[in-house]
Formats: sequence, C-alpha cells, structure tokens
Amino acid sequence: MMGNSENTTPGGNEEIIEAEIVEEAENTSVAIRNEPTERKIHKIRSWILKAAIALAILGLLVYLVAALGYRMGLLDIPTAVLTLPGKVGPVVFIGALIAGLVSIALSWFVTPRKGLLLSLIAFVIPLGGLLKGMSIGNQVAALPEIHDITTDRENPPVFTKAIEDARASTNALNTLEYLEKKDLREGKLVSLLQYESYPDIDSVQREESPAVVYGEAKKLIGSRGWTVVTEDEDKWMLEATDTTFWYGFKDDVIVRIQPSRNGGSIIDIRSVSRVGRSDIGANAERVRALIADLKGD
Repeated sequence: MMGNSENTTPGGNEEIIEAEIVEEAENTSVAIRNEPTERKIHKIRSWILKAAIALAILGLLVYLVAALGYRMGLLDIPTAVLTLPGKVGPVVFIGALIAGLVSIALSWFVTPRKGLLLSLIAFVIPLGGLLKGMSIGNQVAALPEIHDITTDRENPPVFTKAIEDARASTNALNTLEYLEKKDLREGKLVSLLQYESYPDIDSVQREESPAVVYGEAKKLIGSRGWTVVTEDEDKWMLEATDTTFWYGFKDDVIVRIQPSRNGGSIIDIRSVSRVGRSDIGANAERVRALIADLKGD
C-alpha cells in the first residue's frame, strides 16, 4: 500500500489528464480541418459524374438529332451525315469517355464508394458509340463508293417513269444510269467495282414459269414492308421503295423476270439509293437477301 502511494503523485495525474486533453484537442482540430476537404472531394466526384452522364446523353442526342432531323427535312445531307455524326458526335463522346474514366476512379478510391455503376454506364455509352463509328468508318474505307447494285451488269433492269418521278419529287441526287456510271473516289466504272466487291451477286435461275415466280416475288416484297410502286403482271416486273429506319433514306428496287430457253425463269434485281455516294453495302445486302429468298436458301 505504501509503495503504491509513493509512486502516485497528484502532479503526475494532472499531467496525464492534460496530455490526454491536448491529444484529443489535436485530433479534433485535424478532423475539423479534414472535413471541409472531404466535402470538396465528394462534391468534385458528384460534379464529374454528372458531367460524364450529361456528355454521354448529349452524344446520343447528337446522333438522334442527325437522323431524325434529316428524316423530318430539317437538316441537309452534309450536316446530317458528315458534320453531326462525323465531327460533333465523336468529340462529345471523347469528352464523355474521359469524364467517365475519371468518375470511375473517384467512385472507387474515394470513400465511401458511391456512384460506381452510373460511372461505368457513363463510360460504356461513349465507348460503344466511338467503336460503332470506327466500325462504320472502316466499312466506308473498305467498300467501293457505289450505291447502285444489279444482278445483270451488262443489261441492268430499267426503272419506269413512276420511279423516276418519285425520285425527282424527293430531289434524289443519284442518277439511274448504270453502264457509264463511275465512282467519285477512284473514277472506275460502277459495274467493275461491283464485280470486284460483290462477285456473288448474279441473276437467279428458276425452273418455274415467270408467272409463278412473279407471284412469289410479289409476296416477298410485300412481307418486307416496302412501298410498292409498280406491279406489271404482263411484263413480270415489280418496283418498290425501301425506307431505312433512322434516317429515312429511300432506296428503289426493281425485280425483272424473263422466260428462259428451257421454259423456266431468269430473275434480275436492282437496288439504287437516291442519295449518298456510298451505301456502305446496304444495296448489296438487300439484293442478296432477296436472292436467297427467291432461291429458297
């Protein structure tokens, strides 16, 4: 008992208490100094996330406005096809991509972790948009700059005045001339470029009579939702217009059926865009699909 009382002095207790008070005050002071800094970091994280989301949405709107603006007649071809999706959209998406990446980092490393899912979404949207744009750009570069595809390159089906008038009413920029038509990129004949790029597109041979094939072709065109312009059962010829979903581009199609020497039928198809130097393979795919259906593939 005496030993314990000798080791404990009133002054010692007071010093310990004072040290604890000073330490607690210092910790409180540090906490007070850190609290505004943390609030600033959280605000910065919130604003960057909002910016990333806003830029991602804005990028989508640029492409939507381009497509619908042209379809409604509010934008011309250069603005709707080149300027907005080719120049403005990618710049906005790159900004969204950077903001999204920063937002992901802040959402992960700043505690408490918050907004990570939204940050990922804000990053994925522009990334997907840029990759899609690059894919289309690669297609344009790889494919010939043509917009007129036919199964008969020597004697292509000739459109009637009904299609000519329809094209004139929409200020179609592309002509219906095929044999002498040249592309603007290389100055080569369209017929030669078509053969080099789409050698598989050729006339279809059928054993059935032209009348039978005509009925099948008519049903196939109707099932595709194309606008039928001409139905000539006597000449076994059909004309229709296909309108694309987003931009509302109009491509004209003609199906010509002729009797073959063996009593069967020879079917030729032609698909021509009204506007656009390059169709990015759309007309070729349309002709191929119709050929496959007529063959029963």
